[in-house]
Formats: sequence, structure tokens, C-alpha cells
Amino acid sequence: MGWELEDVEKPFVAQLQGLTWQHTEGSLDNPATTGRSSFSEVIQRAALVERLRAINLRDGQPWLDDQRIAEAVAAITRVGAGKLMEANQTVTELLLKGITVDGLPGWEGGRGQTIQYIDWDTPANNHFSVINQYRVDCPPGYNSGKQFIVPDLVLLVNGIPLVVVECKSPSTHEPLAESVDQLRRYSNQRKADFEVEENEGNEALFASVQLLIASSYDEARVGCIGADFAHFSSGKQ
Repeated sequence: MGWELEDVEKPFVAQLQGLTWQHTEGSLDNPATTGRSSFSEVIQRAALVERLRAINLRDGQPWLDDQRIAEAVAAITRVGAGKLMEANQTVTELLLKGITVDGLPGWEGGRGQTIQYIDWDTPANNHFSVINQYRVDCPPGYNSGKQFIVPDLVLLVNGIPLVVVECKSPSTHEPLAESVDQLRRYSNQRKADFEVEENEGNEALFASVQLLIASSYDEARVGCIGADFAHFSSGKQ
């Protein structure tokens, strides 16, 4: 772990900080350290609510009330107990298109208004954060041996996890392949592909994730939900 932390994880974080991402040290004991009320939560709810109010304006002023905020948060966090690929597609469409909620009387005839989760037009209006050792508890009956997963790095935009990174030392046998295997375990894809019999991770964390990154010093591979190692693209850091 020491080699991975010093020579893989920390340089990765430093690059992100150079791009104005904010870094938070994770905690295995206190979820509040990572902006959550419990380790069963996968998003930073307070951060998301704050950004929803800030980027969705009417005549330059916030207009969303608690009810509409709750509707938007529920849509992205309660995507059902279906398969991960289906949940990921649903959340991805919400991230790209937003969600339509009831409008206000006297505003465009009271017609529905779209709430955006991410300000695609003005990226600087979004909040970018990277958290290392991002503990997420597994649902009951999942990964009974450890009961939680701890991805090395999670990248969040407006409190929503969009990227999960797993770092391995180059001294590890086939480090990139092992990183990908661990990402697939965390997202429970080995069970989905009938490679193992038991549930291993927490699929809810990955419902919003757009990229999976396996990193080992100056090498990396990038893939998406459901991809195996052969379908991860190679690259240099």
C-alpha cells in the first residue's frame, strides 16, 4: 500500500489538483469526512443540493424549493434494483439532459422546468473533488467477509461520483489487469458475468460512474461499466 500511495495515488491526485480539483483525505471511520451522513450513501448529498440551487437559476436567482430538490436527488439515487448497466444508462441520461419538474405560476405559463445536475455550458460553475480511500458499505448479504469496499480514488462532480480509480504498484504481477479485476469486483461485475458465485461490491456507487481507471505509476487503462480488461484503452500518465 505504501508504494501505491506514494508513487501512484499521490501523483495522480497532484495532477488533478493542478487542474483545480479539490482533494479530501478519506476516512474509514467517519463518513462526514467525505461529506456523507453514512457509508451507505454514495453521493455527497449536501454538495449536490448546494450545486443544484446554484446552477439552476431564474433571472439570475435561485428558485428551487426543497420539494423540487428532493425530487431531483431521488431521481439520481433511487434508480431501482435492476441491473447496473440499466441503472447507469438511466443516471447518465439524467446527467446529460437533467430532470423536468413542475414550474412556477407566471413563469413561462407555468410549464415544467429542467433541473440540470451539471452545468455543461460553464464548467467553472461546477464543484470538482477527488477523495482517496472512499469507503462504501456493501448491501446486506454482499461481500460478507469485509462488508465494505474502499476504492483508491473517487472523482466527484457536484457531489456525484463520475470516475473510480484503482492504483497498483508496478511491482505487482500484472498491475493493470489486477486493478481492472478489482474495479469489476467493486462494481459486482464478476458476479454479473458468472465468474464468481457471491456478490462482492456495491453497484450503487457505479450507477453514475462514467469512467473506470486502472493506474500503475506511468501507465493507465481507461474503461467503462461492464468492460473487461481487453476493452480498457491504454494510455500514459
